[in-house]
Amino acid sequence: MQAQKSFVFCHLSYVLKFSFFLFLFSFFLLSSCRKSTEPIYNPQNLQLSVADVSCTEAWLKLKTQIAQKDSSDLKLQLYRNDSLIVNKPLTTADSVLYVDGLQPATSYAFTAKILNGSKMLAVSAKVEATTMDITSHNFTWQTFEFGGQGGSSSFYDVAIIDENDIWAVGEIYTENDKYNAAHWDGEKWELKKILFHTFCTHGSMFQYPARSVYVVNNTIFISSGSEITFIKNGIQIKNQCTPVSINKIWGTSDHDLYVVGNNGLIAHYDGRQWYKENSSTDINLLDIWGANANEIWTAGYSSKSGESIVLHKKNNFWRTIYKVEPEDFRWNFRLSDTLCGVVTSLWTLKSRKTWFTTSSGIYYSLFFGKHRKDILSWAPSYTVGYPTRIRGENTNNIFSVGHFGTVVHWNGLNWKHYNELFTASGLILRSVAVKDNLVVIVGDKIILGKNKN
Repeated sequence: MQAQKSFVFCHLSYVLKFSFFLFLFSFFLLSSCRKSTEPIYNPQNLQLSVADVSCTEAWLKLKTQIAQKDSSDLKLQLYRNDSLIVNKPLTTADSVLYVDGLQPATSYAFTAKILNGSKMLAVSAKVEATTMDITSHNFTWQTFEFGGQGGSSSFYDVAIIDENDIWAVGEIYTENDKYNAAHWDGEKWELKKILFHTFCTHGSMFQYPARSVYVVNNTIFISSGSEITFIKNGIQIKNQCTPVSINKIWGTSDHDLYVVGNNGLIAHYDGRQWYKENSSTDINLLDIWGANANEIWTAGYSSKSGESIVLHKKNNFWRTIYKVEPEDFRWNFRLSDTLCGVVTSLWTLKSRKTWFTTSSGIYYSLFFGKHRKDILSWAPSYTVGYPTRIRGENTNNIFSVGHFGTVVHWNGLNWKHYNELFTASGLILRSVAVKDNLVVIVGDKIILGKNKN
């Protein structure tokens, strides 16, 4: 009997020990399966990268694999140096975040987070963005006049290859001869005769007034009327007829060129022949520039009707992004957050930001997909002529020129107006080119500026 009790006791002890072990194992198993509330650092769930910077701005590219359909409570947060600067609903898997109000030549750390309500779902790795430094406003100027006694000159466009190779085009009349170009070799200007046909690629050749010049891949393109000539190593190698009376030229290579002209005409060269493109307008197009082969802008106005237009080409289609008529209040009004006035010129380096000169001032437009945000950057006063052309080398080195010898420079932070070049005599400056520490301005005369720093 005693032996039986001992057996029962031992058996009961074994069962209790086994049950306790089973309880601990189950507790461990359940705890390990419980979802973590800690942030998820898996880079495939949330990726943040720096797309671009200027002196005061940053564009951050965001990618996430967290499906927006899972919850309507998904929120995106962006931190700059651990300070929350963006807190908004997460609506797309891929987006570009725009950050402004930064300081030049400064590094910032950015982190993105995704939350579902108050619950953290993902945290990106920290990325660093360093803004660009500003450039100097400190330029020295040289002025050159052509024609001499009994002559005159009007330059319409200019292009810089390097500091020892600059081309300005127009019509120059000396006392005894006529020219349509001037070339700078680093020390002096030499007047040139670029030959065009009396009828496009037919008939005799003469140095007819040249309207535009453009340089890409060491090839110089100069136009007169609807004819364009190709120049390499200072030698005209061929002339071509285009379906446009050319006002401006732009392209990415010698087999990807665009020309624009009056009556809304646009033509594209693919390296073999020229093709007309549909602009859906008859307004004169006076300028063209692009960020790349797929992002191109053109703009202009009609001196007869007063209408002005801006067109944007993307995915092989030109669409109107701005059009104004004299009856529209924007035609002769100046708003700080809406593009206004007659558009005379444009320039862009990246597809996200484009600069426009108008009769109301200088605007830049920020593009967020189909949405646009306009900002008035500089406005002329009654003592300064409105701008006619804008060109830049980078977002911290942009020049605009205009009537009454108006020259202004954007250094990435602010504009400077060069009072020493201003004149009340009616001097018109029509075009400008910028490269490295050099700027060349043309119009009724040529002005060459060098940055001292």
